[in-house]
Order: sequence, then structure tokens, then C-alpha cells
Amino acid sequence: IQDWYNQPLAWRVLEHFSERLPSAMGAYWQVYIAFIILLISVVLSRNSSSKLMFGSFLFILGAIAANVAFLASPAMPSRALNGALCFMILSISFVAHSAFTKFNKASIYLSVTTYAMAFLYFIPSYILYYSSIKSISKQTEIREEIIDRAKHNKQDQAIIPDYYFPPVLHAGPSLD
Repeated sequence: IQDWYNQPLAWRVLEHFSERLPSAMGAYWQVYIAFIILLISVVLSRNSSSKLMFGSFLFILGAIAANVAFLASPAMPSRALNGALCFMILSISFVAHSAFTKFNKASIYLSVTTYAMAFLYFIPSYILYYSSIKSISKQTEIREEIIDRAKHNKQDQAIIPDYYFPPVLHAGPSLD
């Protein structure tokens, strides 16, 4: 931590904007792809409301600001990205509203593509995350049984195995 604060301010700003910020924004790339596809759908359907687009733009700025706020912080844990993710999801909701109020052939195709992409990514991600939580729960039961058995046998020590964290599709839903 002290190493971060010992660096000159210019270095910290450059490091944050060239390394940490792009990495943080890239952590939820799927949201950006969905946003772009929906935005193309809005343009093709010619149904863009200036109020909705302005609202969407404001939430994008909020997402960027939420990540820029970590400029002063020596660490940027993955759970800290949730604020920016929420802002991006809100921004997408404005664009999706515009995309889904008036349809033509191209906008329907792009909307179906967005849903298919989200569905095909979500299902494996959810299954892996669920199985990971289930595995950790089972490991916790085993660890508690080992402790209970050691207490029952009046042992002063028990050898408790480390947790094994099964893989998930991406680092976002980490169990820290």
C-alpha cells in the first residue's frame, strides 16, 4: 500500500488510466457488447428519444466516474466494480427501452442477437457459479465435521483441509 502512495501523483494517474481503469471497464465487456448491439438497434429503428439517450449517457458517465474514483486507492478489488456495473446496466435499460418500443426487421434481429448472447453466456456462468457454491458448502460441512469429531475425541488440534474453489466462468463472482 505504501508503495502506491510513495509514487508521484503523475505516475499514479497514468497507472490508473492506462492499466487499472481499462482492466476494470473490461471486466464486464458483455454489458458493453449488449449496449452496442442495442444502440445499433435503436439507430436502425430510428426510434431514439433524446431524453432517453441523454439519460443513458449520464449513466455511462456515472459508470466511468465510479471507476475513476479509485484513482486515490492503492487497490481496486473486483467487488468494487459493482457500482460501475450498476450504472452501465441502468444505461442499457434506457437504450433497451428505445430499442424495444418500435421494431423493424433489423432491430428485431439485433434484439434477438442480444438476448441470445446474454442467454448463452448466462446459463453456463450460472451453472458454474452454482456448482462452485454447492461445492464450497459441502467442503464447509466436511470441515465442521472434522472439528466436531476432534472436539468429541477431546483432541487439541485437528487437521482441516484448505478450501478448493472450483472454477467459474469469470473472476467477477468471486467468493472472497
